[in-house]
Amino acid sequence: MDKMAGPLDYLRWRGDLSFKQKQYNSVDGAILASIAYLPFDGSIVGHSLKEACERILALYSGSLDLHRKTETRLLVKSPRFADLKILDWTSRLEAEPAPLQFAALTLQLDENTILISFRGTDSSVVGWNEDMIMNYSYQIYGQTVARDYLEAMADKFKNCKIYITGHSKGGHYAIHSLAAARYDVQDRVISALSFDGPGYRSVFAESTGFKRAIDKMRTYVPESSVFGIMLDHPERTLVVKSVYPMMHQHTPLNWSVGRDSFVLAEGLTTSARIIRHALIQFNQSIPAEKRGQLWSAIFLAFENMDITDMNVFTEHRIRGTWTLGKVVMGMDPEVRQVATEMIKLIYQSAKNNYLPFSEGDFSACPKSNDSSKAPIFFESYNFKD
Repeated sequence: MDKMAGPLDYLRWRGDLSFKQKQYNSVDGAILASIAYLPFDGSIVGHSLKEACERILALYSGSLDLHRKTETRLLVKSPRFADLKILDWTSRLEAEPAPLQFAALTLQLDENTILISFRGTDSSVVGWNEDMIMNYSYQIYGQTVARDYLEAMADKFKNCKIYITGHSKGGHYAIHSLAAARYDVQDRVISALSFDGPGYRSVFAESTGFKRAIDKMRTYVPESSVFGIMLDHPERTLVVKSVYPMMHQHTPLNWSVGRDSFVLAEGLTTSARIIRHALIQFNQSIPAEKRGQLWSAIFLAFENMDITDMNVFTEHRIRGTWTLGKVVMGMDPEVRQVATEMIKLIYQSAKNNYLPFSEGDFSACPKSNDSSKAPIFFESYNFKD
């Protein structure tokens, strides 16, 4: 793997420059989206980001992965970020009335500007359940919560302009909240950045609010994106270089950075294009009702087995496989039948819809790294449900 600079290097290079000296940019947005995953609580409100990060290092250092720990240590030492005041922290994890895994951080960038950072999906089963609902429904409860949060912060800090950022589902919330917000709030938002967020269905992208604010939206996806290509992106989308393997490209901390911006790739890799094609065929071949039945059954089985964290499947492969087997066998026979039918439909979809397996098959679809200049995607989901 060739070494290229990333956001952590940016923290080392440019972390000594205040936002007055060097204005907010996309790499700042990615870093501030990333910190929303830190295990903060309400006690950080009113403190500086440095103080909050020092507390995290003191209490949770042993449970942070290397990237997260390094980022937190660098933030403590960075004049650009360390003195940012934390204005609000909100975190909610609820199974009823609808699955909700939501966290948001509001920071004071300067006397006239605030930034809202939405957390993406964590390891909770509730959070993953919420994500899967997006596969068969264009509405999830968290979208409303995110919009309400944006409007509440806008009302609380009436004289401030607003930046919004988020990673993964948090990126979805960043752009969705802007599009769904009151127009007076939209007008105060400078930009909404999404980092490998899954995208949007046409029913929402065609809304008046989305169209009105689209020039303030921007999405960044890595060149081998999986999560970021699950839905459509009518907003401006840029493809970023990453030297990491596909499954490690979801985090922006593994993306390539130049001086103070991301390095763009040539376009999506062949693997990413194949996956998007397959996802489109899957969603168009299997009705939303059946997809909903399957995901609902799976998460009900998790609940019945008191599984609350998805790490149970990944921390130990053998135990995780055994647990997953118990989940499947614990389903009602009728539900298992639905799952079997879906597997057959997936197979039939792959059989009936040719999946391209080489770059040559995309010869009529040249690569692009900026959707404002040339298309990045050549197929649309066009959901009928």
